[in-house]
Amino acid sequence: MKLSVIMEMVKNDFEVIGLSMEGTYKKAEILLKMYRRMCWCVDSEIDDITYKNCLHQNETLIYLLDFVPEKELNAFTERAKSLMESRILLQLVYDAVIKVKEYPDYGQSYYDIIDLKYLNSQRYTNEEAAEILDMDRSTFCRKRKEAVYLIGYVLFGFVMPDYIKTQGDEI
Repeated sequence: MKLSVIMEMVKNDFEVIGLSMEGTYKKAEILLKMYRRMCWCVDSEIDDITYKNCLHQNETLIYLLDFVPEKELNAFTERAKSLMESRILLQLVYDAVIKVKEYPDYGQSYYDIIDLKYLNSQRYTNEEAAEILDMDRSTFCRKRKEAVYLIGYVLFGFVMPDYIKTQGDEI
């Protein structure tokens, strides 16, 4: 299979930083496919876990810390921790998508494709997204694949390592 010029560049970039091109692609695609649902879950959980923002009130915090049985407090703490981890993951994926948007070769086009296929609240088929972007279906599918490779490269090669390094520096 002949690779496009962009894919050749990305392949070389993967090799330079020591990432598996196919493994990274699969992980990126899974995260992108989960993104829309995770956003919905996180938003729903935030409303539930904060009891409609009442955690900003001192009485509620005092109640949680002093009067709620430890089992319930532990469950609440675990839910809050899981929610924050999900929010961080969503933010990292979003940061990678924004970085791809700035990519010098077709960055805006890649962003538009990712937005329509994975981020937008409306779910579009490849045909619908291609029509919206005024592309033929085969071009759309090729560019979608390139975009996912690029998201994986940026996410696992730069965004996540930078986040991990920053967290290590703060400890």
